[in-house]
Amino acid sequence: MLERSFDAARINGVVNHPDVRPFVGAPELGDLDLSAVAAAPEHWFLMGDHGGFLLSWSGPGLREVHTFVLPEGRGRWANDARAAMLEYAAANGTRRLWTKIHPDHRHVARFARQGGMQSTDEMIETFGTLYRVYTMELGECQSQQQQ
Repeated sequence: MLERSFDAARINGVVNHPDVRPFVGAPELGDLDLSAVAAAPEHWFLMGDHGGFLLSWSGPGLREVHTFVLPEGRGRWANDARAAMLEYAAANGTRRLWTKIHPDHRHVARFARQGGMQSTDEMIETFGTLYRVYTMELGECQSQQQQ
């Protein structure tokens, strides 16, 4: 369902899609070029038919999750892709995941919570905007997903 990808053109195409880009970083900065990130071995892009995830290295056993799914993949495909991403991360030594979500993006927060993430009640500023921090241990997420 998901494969590790180094294909910057494909990754950039999904991330900069008009139905995805407004929710990734600071859209006022224009299109993103993630070529250097895609080429860096410490960062993992896991891509499938309708988008995917960036698991960026934050520290030993720790990765920040970025999600970008095209409209046609939202729902069942995205849920299945999330499960595949969690399995890949755990199988490759990741012990803890974290993400940041704009407080107004309740659908994104719901998607994160459904996968096992929990709000830390911390906020982090990125590009002048405050984001809520969510985190999870991978062992916790897998047991919650099976319930």
